[in-house]
Amino acid sequence: MANNPQAQPLRRCATVVAALSWILLTGGAWASAAGDVQSSFNPTAASRIWLDGSSTLHPYSSKATKLEVKVGFDPATQATAADAKTALLAGGLKSLIVSVPVEGLESGDASLDKRLQKTLKPEVAPIIRFTLGSYESEAAGDVVTVKAHGKLAIAGVEKDAGLTATCTFGPAGIHVTGTTDVLMTDFGIKPPTMMLGAIKTADKVVVHFDIELQAN
Repeated sequence: MANNPQAQPLRRCATVVAALSWILLTGGAWASAAGDVQSSFNPTAASRIWLDGSSTLHPYSSKATKLEVKVGFDPATQATAADAKTALLAGGLKSLIVSVPVEGLESGDASLDKRLQKTLKPEVAPIIRFTLGSYESEAAGDVVTVKAHGKLAIAGVEKDAGLTATCTFGPAGIHVTGTTDVLMTDFGIKPPTMMLGAIKTADKVVVHFDIELQAN
Protein backbone atom coordinates (compact mmCIF):
# COMPACT_ATOMS: atom_id res chain seq x y z
CA MET A 1 0.00 0.00 0.00
CA ALA A 2 1.36 3.44 -0.91
CA ASN A 3 2.19 5.88 1.88
CA ASN A 4 -0.50 8.47 2.52
CA PRO A 5 1.08 11.73 3.85
CA GLN A 6 -2.24 12.76 5.36
CA ALA A 7 -2.39 9.54 7.39
CA GLN A 8 1.06 9.96 8.99
CA PRO A 9 -0.05 12.43 11.73
CA LEU A 10 -2.88 10.04 12.62
CA ARG A 11 -0.44 7.13 12.89
CA ARG A 12 1.88 9.17 15.14
CA CYS A 13 -1.07 10.18 17.32
CA ALA A 14 -2.20 6.55 17.60
CA THR A 15 1.33 5.51 18.59
CA VAL A 16 1.47 8.16 21.35
CA VAL A 17 -1.96 7.16 22.67
CA ALA A 18 -0.95 3.50 22.72
CA ALA A 19 2.26 4.30 24.61
CA LEU A 20 0.44 6.42 27.19
CA SER A 21 -2.18 3.69 27.66
CA TRP A 22 0.57 1.12 28.29
CA ILE A 23 2.20 3.36 30.91
CA LEU A 24 -1.09 3.94 32.74
CA LEU A 25 -2.02 0.25 32.72
CA THR A 26 1.34 -1.08 33.88
CA GLY A 27 2.26 1.54 36.47
CA GLY A 28 4.90 2.80 34.09
CA ALA A 29 8.42 4.02 34.65
CA TRP A 30 9.89 7.48 34.86
CA ALA A 31 13.31 9.10 34.80
CA SER A 32 14.97 11.07 37.55
CA ALA A 33 18.26 12.91 37.92
CA ALA A 34 19.66 9.69 39.36
CA GLY A 35 18.76 7.75 36.19
CA ASP A 36 15.92 5.44 35.25
CA VAL A 37 13.86 4.15 38.16
CA GLN A 38 11.08 1.61 38.08
CA SER A 39 7.76 1.81 39.88
CA SER A 40 7.82 -1.40 41.90
CA PHE A 41 5.10 -1.02 44.52
CA ASN A 42 1.55 0.33 44.70
CA PRO A 43 -0.53 1.24 47.80
CA THR A 44 -3.27 -1.22 48.71
CA ALA A 45 -6.84 -0.25 49.56
CA ALA A 46 -5.97 -0.66 53.25
CA SER A 47 -3.49 2.24 53.13
CA ARG A 48 -4.46 5.24 55.27
CA ILE A 49 -3.38 8.82 55.83
CA TRP A 50 -5.17 11.01 58.35
CA LEU A 51 -4.61 14.13 60.40
CA ASP A 52 -5.52 15.00 63.97
CA GLY A 53 -5.94 18.52 65.28
CA SER A 54 -7.49 20.34 68.19
CA SER A 55 -9.55 23.40 68.90
CA THR A 56 -10.87 25.20 71.96
CA LEU A 57 -14.15 23.30 71.38
CA HIS A 58 -12.98 19.74 70.74
CA PRO A 59 -10.33 17.67 68.92
CA TYR A 60 -10.97 16.71 65.32
CA SER A 61 -9.71 14.17 62.82
CA SER A 62 -9.82 14.08 59.03
CA LYS A 63 -8.84 11.19 56.76
CA ALA A 64 -7.70 11.09 53.16
CA THR A 65 -10.28 9.16 51.18
CA LYS A 66 -8.00 9.41 48.13
CA LEU A 67 -4.24 9.07 47.95
CA GLU A 68 -1.55 8.21 45.48
CA VAL A 69 1.89 6.82 46.28
CA LYS A 70 4.59 6.46 43.61
CA VAL A 71 7.70 4.51 44.57
CA GLY A 72 10.76 4.25 42.36
CA PHE A 73 13.69 1.90 42.97
CA ASP A 74 16.92 1.77 41.01
CA PRO A 75 16.51 -1.33 38.76
CA ALA A 76 20.05 -2.39 39.68
CA THR A 77 18.82 -3.15 43.20
CA GLN A 78 16.22 -5.59 41.81
CA ALA A 79 13.64 -4.31 44.32
CA THR A 80 10.93 -6.93 44.68
CA ALA A 81 8.91 -7.79 47.77
CA ALA A 82 11.56 -10.33 48.68
CA ASP A 83 14.56 -8.02 48.55
CA ALA A 84 12.96 -4.61 49.23
CA LYS A 85 14.66 -4.42 52.62
CA THR A 86 18.10 -4.96 51.10
CA ALA A 87 17.39 -2.41 48.36
CA LEU A 88 16.18 0.19 50.85
CA LEU A 89 19.26 -0.22 53.05
CA ALA A 90 21.51 -0.03 49.99
CA GLY A 91 20.14 3.38 48.97
CA GLY A 92 18.09 1.92 46.14
CA LEU A 93 15.01 4.07 46.80
CA LYS A 94 15.31 6.82 44.21
CA SER A 95 11.83 8.33 44.06
CA LEU A 96 8.88 8.68 46.43
CA ILE A 97 5.89 10.94 45.86
CA VAL A 98 2.84 10.91 48.13
CA SER A 99 -0.17 12.91 46.89
CA VAL A 100 -3.42 13.64 48.74
CA PRO A 101 -6.25 15.59 47.03
CA VAL A 102 -7.65 18.28 49.33
CA GLU A 103 -11.20 17.57 48.22
CA GLY A 104 -10.80 13.98 49.41
CA LEU A 105 -10.27 14.95 53.08
CA GLU A 106 -13.27 13.85 55.15
CA SER A 107 -14.02 13.98 58.88
CA GLY A 108 -17.63 12.83 58.97
CA ASP A 109 -18.72 16.40 59.72
CA ALA A 110 -19.73 18.20 56.51
CA SER A 111 -19.35 21.69 57.98
CA LEU A 112 -15.86 20.88 59.31
CA ASP A 113 -14.86 19.41 55.95
CA LYS A 114 -15.98 22.57 54.17
CA ARG A 115 -13.98 24.83 56.51
CA LEU A 116 -10.88 22.63 56.40
CA GLN A 117 -10.90 22.34 52.63
CA LYS A 118 -11.40 26.09 52.23
CA THR A 119 -8.51 26.73 54.61
CA LEU A 120 -6.21 24.54 52.50
CA LYS A 121 -6.85 26.69 49.39
CA PRO A 122 -7.78 23.99 46.86
CA GLU A 123 -8.29 26.62 44.17
CA VAL A 124 -4.57 27.40 44.43
CA ALA A 125 -3.20 23.92 45.14
CA PRO A 126 -5.69 21.05 44.93
CA ILE A 127 -3.05 18.47 45.93
CA ILE A 128 -1.03 18.10 49.15
CA ARG A 129 2.24 16.48 48.07
CA PHE A 130 5.43 15.14 49.68
CA THR A 131 8.38 14.53 47.35
CA LEU A 132 11.44 12.66 48.59
CA GLY A 133 14.83 14.29 48.20
CA SER A 134 17.11 11.99 50.21
CA TYR A 135 16.96 9.52 53.08
CA GLU A 136 18.94 7.57 55.64
CA SER A 137 17.99 4.09 56.78
CA GLU A 138 18.92 1.87 59.69
CA ALA A 139 17.95 -1.71 60.41
CA ALA A 140 17.09 -3.20 63.79
CA GLY A 141 16.19 -6.82 63.24
CA ASP A 142 13.29 -7.06 60.79
CA VAL A 143 12.46 -3.36 61.08
CA VAL A 144 14.03 -0.55 59.03
CA THR A 145 13.76 3.04 60.26
CA VAL A 146 13.87 5.61 57.48
CA LYS A 147 14.57 9.30 57.99
CA ALA A 148 13.28 10.99 54.86
CA HIS A 149 14.04 14.52 53.72
CA GLY A 150 12.15 16.26 50.96
CA LYS A 151 9.63 18.90 50.00
CA LEU A 152 6.11 19.25 51.38
CA ALA A 153 3.68 21.35 49.35
CA ILE A 154 0.46 22.60 50.96
CA ALA A 155 -1.83 25.45 49.91
CA GLY A 156 0.56 26.63 47.23
CA VAL A 157 3.59 26.82 49.55
CA GLU A 158 6.49 24.33 49.35
CA LYS A 159 8.79 23.86 52.33
CA ASP A 160 11.66 21.58 53.32
CA ALA A 161 10.26 18.77 55.41
CA GLY A 162 11.48 15.67 57.20
CA LEU A 163 9.71 12.63 58.56
CA THR A 164 10.59 9.34 60.17
CA ALA A 165 8.94 6.12 59.04
CA THR A 166 9.07 2.56 60.30
CA CYS A 167 9.15 -0.11 57.59
CA THR A 168 8.42 -3.80 57.99
CA PHE A 169 8.56 -6.37 55.21
CA GLY A 170 6.41 -9.32 54.24
CA PRO A 171 5.96 -11.71 51.31
CA ALA A 172 3.76 -9.25 49.42
CA GLY A 173 5.38 -5.90 50.11
CA ILE A 174 6.23 -3.17 52.60
CA HIS A 175 4.25 -1.77 55.55
CA VAL A 176 5.16 1.86 56.30
CA THR A 177 3.94 3.70 59.42
CA GLY A 178 4.73 6.95 61.18
CA THR A 179 3.61 10.43 62.21
CA THR A 180 4.83 13.94 61.58
CA ASP A 181 3.82 17.36 62.95
CA VAL A 182 2.85 20.19 60.62
CA LEU A 183 2.25 23.83 61.52
CA MET A 184 -0.39 25.52 59.38
CA THR A 185 1.33 28.89 59.67
CA ASP A 186 4.49 27.45 58.08
CA PHE A 187 2.48 27.21 54.87
CA GLY A 188 0.82 30.59 55.08
CA ILE A 189 -2.39 29.12 56.48
CA LYS A 190 -4.28 31.01 59.16
CA PRO A 191 -5.76 28.48 61.62
CA PRO A 192 -9.53 28.74 61.15
CA THR A 193 -11.83 30.23 63.77
CA MET A 194 -15.56 29.90 64.30
CA MET A 195 -18.31 31.87 66.01
CA LEU A 196 -16.57 35.22 65.47
CA GLY A 197 -13.33 33.92 66.93
CA ALA A 198 -14.81 32.34 70.05
CA ILE A 199 -13.63 28.93 68.84
CA LYS A 200 -10.00 28.76 67.75
CA THR A 201 -8.13 25.98 65.99
CA ALA A 202 -4.62 25.01 67.09
CA ASP A 203 -1.81 25.73 64.65
CA LYS A 204 -0.32 22.22 64.87
CA VAL A 205 -1.81 19.18 63.19
CA VAL A 206 -0.40 15.66 63.45
CA VAL A 207 -0.28 13.68 60.22
CA HIS A 208 -0.43 9.89 60.55
CA PHE A 209 0.37 7.42 57.79
CA ASP A 210 -0.19 3.68 57.68
CA ILE A 211 0.60 2.57 54.15
CA GLU A 212 0.79 -0.93 52.72
CA LEU A 213 2.83 -1.11 49.52
CA GLN A 214 2.24 -4.18 47.43
CA ALA A 215 4.74 -5.42 44.86
CA ASN A 216 3.54 -5.23 41.25
